[in-house]
Amino acid sequence: MKYRNKTVTVVIDVRSRLEFVFGHVPGAVCIPVQKVGREALAQRGIPPDASILVYCASGSRSAMAVDVLKRAGYKRVVDGGGLAAVRRDLKHD
Repeated sequence: MKYRNKTVTVVIDVRSRLEFVFGHVPGAVCIPVQKVGREALAQRGIPPDASILVYCASGSRSAMAVDVLKRAGYKRVVDGGGLAAVRRDLKHD
């Protein structure tokens, strides 16, 4: 996948599980912002060198999640902001 010309291998929705159920990007995994971190990603088999796109409803939770992930050693993390922008700009190969 590509997001604004950047390759993405994992898409993480950091909204609540209920928000995720009501609509999300196809192929995204739901990890609520309070649970984002090395352990949650490792449990899902997401390695630290993965190219990750993070989004939420408006962009505030995704910004927090990106900060947490970068501090946890994930270097290739992109903040997609809100769901609408990700739906518009994410291109599936």
